Amino acid sequence: MNRRNMIAAGVASLSAATVTSSKAQKPAESNPELADVKVLLKAHDDAMTGHDLDGVLATLADDVAIMGTGPGEMWSGTDEVKVAYEHFFMVFDKGEQDFSYNFRTGNLGADMGWMVTSGTVKGKLDSEEFAYPLNVSLTVAKKGGAWKIQAMHFSTLTSGEVTA
Repeated sequence: MNRRNMIAAGVASLSAATVTSSKAQKPAESNPELADVKVLLKAHDDAMTGHDLDGVLATLADDVAIMGTGPGEMWSGTDEVKVAYEHFFMVFDKGEQDFSYNFRTGNLGADMGWMVTSGTVKGKLDSEEFAYPLNVSLTVAKKGGAWKIQAMHFSTLTSGEVTA
């Protein structure tokens, strides 16, 4: 077999492998357990809105890691995460935050999975309204039969005009 035929055979086998693997994976929205991860994110967001630290922690794995938008915004383990959320609670009034997500995709295995979503968070701080775009990615793990957030990354648009 000459070099050109070898390359063509390699490309053909890669194409076949890609088609096979894409058919083997369930589309994200057809996986019924992904709904559980959406509920988990909502429980996190509701607890955060209510400044309910115990409620937030109930959605997280004990060895969780969270990454924010900027340099140095990384927290791991319960102690660091508690301090981070106490600071997060200071940037909006209790009960005055609303998350709205536009797009979600993800996939779950037996005990691990992921989901990404984007949307908007609206809220108030000292009666001043704010709104900004938000991207969230989660890695989830099944712990004791329940899905928990194992890792979370959130990012926000930090430049440009922000509207209420």
